[in-house]
Amino acid sequence: MTTAPALSTTAETAAPAESPLSSITTRATVPLAKPPVQTAPAAAPVPAAPVVSYKSCADARAAGAAPLHRGDPGYRSGLDKDGDGTACE
Repeated sequence: MTTAPALSTTAETAAPAESPLSSITTRATVPLAKPPVQTAPAAAPVPAAPVVSYKSCADARAAGAAPLHRGDPGYRSGLDKDGDGTACE
């Protein structure tokens, strides 16, 4: 039993019959196509957090968000009167 090479195959060609070289056989190595690479499906994009902004502390209180702490959505230094990291106290 013979097995084919993994990445190439051999093609044989003979010279035309009327040629004085008709008894000579040449071999050419022909590369085989590589199998397609399997890739994982792309992950679903994570939805971005909605941008929250309050014009005033009255708006933040009306939305039920007050007090706002530094790092909370909607916190901004303009709403933090004393600069302690808590706005709309």
